[in-house]
Amino acid sequence: MGDPLDPDAGAGAQPERGGWRATLVLRWAERLAACSPDLVEVSDVELKHALAELADELAEALQDPSRAAESGRIVGERLVELRATGPGSLQCTLELIRDTVVGESGVGAVGHLLELLTSIAAGYSAADRERAEVQQRTTAQLLLRADRERRASDARFREVFTSTPIGVAICDLKGRFTEVNPALADILRHREADLLEMSIHDLFHPEEAAYLNAAYAELAEGGPGQRLRERRRLLRADGEQAWTYLAVSLLRGAEGEPRHIVTMVEDISDLYLLQERIQYQALHDAMTGLANRQYFRTRLEAAQGNFPPDGMLTLYHLGLDGFELINDGLGYETGDKVIRAVAHRLEQLVENEEALVARFGGTEFAILISESPHTPAIPEFAALINEELSEPIYIGRHGIATSASIGVVRRRVAEADPANMMWAADVALRRAEIAGARQWALFDPDIAPDERTEAQLAAIMPGALELGEFQVCYRPVMALDTGALISVEAQLRWDPPDHGALGHRKCLQLAERSGVTLSLRDWLLREAWGQVGLWHRSGYRTCFLVELSENQVRDPDLVALVRSVLEDGDLDPSWMHLAVPTRVVMEASEELLENLRLLRGLGTRVMLHSFAGSAPELRALRRIPVDGVRLAEELVDLVHGCVDPDDPAVRAVRQLAPLMHDSGVKICTGEVADEQQERHWVDAGCDFAVGPRYGEPVTAWDAQALLRKFGAAKPPHEHDHESEGDVV
Repeated sequence: MGDPLDPDAGAGAQPERGGWRATLVLRWAERLAACSPDLVEVSDVELKHALAELADELAEALQDPSRAAESGRIVGERLVELRATGPGSLQCTLELIRDTVVGESGVGAVGHLLELLTSIAAGYSAADRERAEVQQRTTAQLLLRADRERRASDARFREVFTSTPIGVAICDLKGRFTEVNPALADILRHREADLLEMSIHDLFHPEEAAYLNAAYAELAEGGPGQRLRERRRLLRADGEQAWTYLAVSLLRGAEGEPRHIVTMVEDISDLYLLQERIQYQALHDAMTGLANRQYFRTRLEAAQGNFPPDGMLTLYHLGLDGFELINDGLGYETGDKVIRAVAHRLEQLVENEEALVARFGGTEFAILISESPHTPAIPEFAALINEELSEPIYIGRHGIATSASIGVVRRRVAEADPANMMWAADVALRRAEIAGARQWALFDPDIAPDERTEAQLAAIMPGALELGEFQVCYRPVMALDTGALISVEAQLRWDPPDHGALGHRKCLQLAERSGVTLSLRDWLLREAWGQVGLWHRSGYRTCFLVELSENQVRDPDLVALVRSVLEDGDLDPSWMHLAVPTRVVMEASEELLENLRLLRGLGTRVMLHSFAGSAPELRALRRIPVDGVRLAEELVDLVHGCVDPDDPAVRAVRQLAPLMHDSGVKICTGEVADEQQERHWVDAGCDFAVGPRYGEPVTAWDAQALLRKFGAAKPPHEHDHESEGDVV
């Protein structure tokens, strides 16, 4: 039967251990065999089978985050049981698991993988220490027996003393060495003869000396149960520090009196450095070396204890503007170089301040400054940041400059709650980004509750859609010349718990933040189209209009969705009217314009909303024929605020209407509240209107009463001959 771990094996192969696990086992076995001499006692087949079981354990832990700590401990302990404890065994194991899992299995949960690697190192260290302690106890017992029965067991003592890999030193009660073994000389890089001229106190690291001198003095006094088991630093011959695990015991004479002190030294420098590296990687950004979000928050928490309570902390949260242009235009490798250059420049900017620079991920950075008398004011420092970033970064033949939007929060140290401060800076950054590139905004506590409420609503919106908490409401669209209802506008409404009802525009805005904008659009179109079909079958002939957001229109699958919705019903497509943002058409790619043409080709009616009548907007109408436009709210409010019918704003709208009509485009206005406003729009030449004068949005059941009220009901036998709904 073939080796079950060999990817080329025949019928004996185990498919569940294929892929990245098989690759890991083969490389693992090869590396361990090269760096662990004690593995000669384990056959190659036995080793691969053992490692395959560990690979399975790793795979289960990667699928189940709750198993990471236990699985890591099992893997670490098993390596020690296999005696894979040679120099570099643990490091190569962690690097192989990291590279194989990330590179070949596609696992992307870095925090989960880091927890698993840390658990493996901890399990390995604990098991290896336990093994060493067992060996130390054995060695100590042999030393004690050798001291009592020196003449009978001298040969055995010497063998253990000279061959053990653990450093051993016997000194008198004042710390002067009487015997040292070769392992201690190797660990501390001294000659044995030199060590015998020294005392144990000469080997203590300066920062450890006071504690260890006191501990040895107490041990020499001979109190019961005296021993020392600790991780401490010693000095090597070249002055470098060595991290060691010390096991110190008192040797007594035949009468029980204190005679000597035995010190056993295990070199754990490599393990310590490896743990330090893992800890560093957990707290720093891999690309830039800056502190990451977790470490930044830890330092922010520490600031409350390290700085005076009345001191001031300022947090700058930066988001690089338009960075996707660099990635898309010059490639991600160039983008990474720019990110590293930005990190370096931000560090240089604060090198004379008590400050910390961090990268939160992507294109977001943060700077925390403990203010001093020479610290620049917030407006000045925000300008300095963008001044620094505006200097071109030369990569190859290209000089690349960038800028940042900046959110700022300033608090007294005593009031600097880390979580709240980081949230406040993020809120301020989002406000700065809305204002445009290279802007900064100071956190405003007066609008913070609204910001938090919006964030909470956006967070729960996906669940609300899944649970059916949304409604489709309808309001009449009226013909101004006849007063007849010619369509109903389908709008979203959501009544979240402990909050007032949210209308269509607010729902679309929140959907953009929550990521459900397309799902919400799909549900709305299917729901409204199905309701119109019910009304038609009940004798109420009407079309429906729905306003779409920019991202809902830019979706490449919009045409496929509309086609699918139309196929679900038996109505003519002309009963569906879709209003798209004017700005989309003004900025549209040829692909998007083609999709809009395809929508009209399906038979649906397409109109523009938020239309202000500017020259660029009129030129945009030439790019794609539309059936109508809805005037922008700002323009409508301007006209409604005009008392004089000859006001320039009213005259401008009057001039707009003939121009649009000559192109076959009809005009709809919004939010008409009374008869006077209605007269304004009739005189201005508008065709349709919506607003409180004709009715607020209502549920489908109440909308049926509106259809009845405005004469939309038709006898069933006339349905097949009725003309299609007029366009709004």
